[in-house]
Amino acid sequence: MLDHILRFMTLGTVIVGMTAIYVALHTNNRRLGADIFLRYSDRVSDLRRRLPVAAFLERGAAGDIEIAADERRAVQEIIHSIFELYELKVHGFFPAAIWKIREPDIERLLSLPVFQQELASLEGRYARHPRLTAWLGKIKASQS
Repeated sequence: MLDHILRFMTLGTVIVGMTAIYVALHTNNRRLGADIFLRYSDRVSDLRRRLPVAAFLERGAAGDIEIAADERRAVQEIIHSIFELYELKVHGFFPAAIWKIREPDIERLLSLPVFQQELASLEGRYARHPRLTAWLGKIKASQS
């Protein structure tokens, strides 16, 4: 009888330990995903601050906008950061719920004429990423 009680207690301890490890790993993964997202989000925000206010105006057609070389580089860095962030989301490095927080803002940013102009110039670079291309096509279609 005592032997059965000790086995049951041992089994219970193992189950509680496994549950604690699972919860700790799950919480850590969520925290890591949120941290990754926040760091990329901060990077995009810092780059956005480098751009003039005129870049955020919805006037003009893509292709007609003149911007300085350093501004063009900042726009391209923003696009690359968003691409990396999108790929991290696709591959499950952070929950989709975190992405949903900023997705409308990111889509609005990418639909601005200056970003559409740069996306057109970088189109061949993202040809190997069909999910990203489809998402960017959806943004472009919703703009029309």
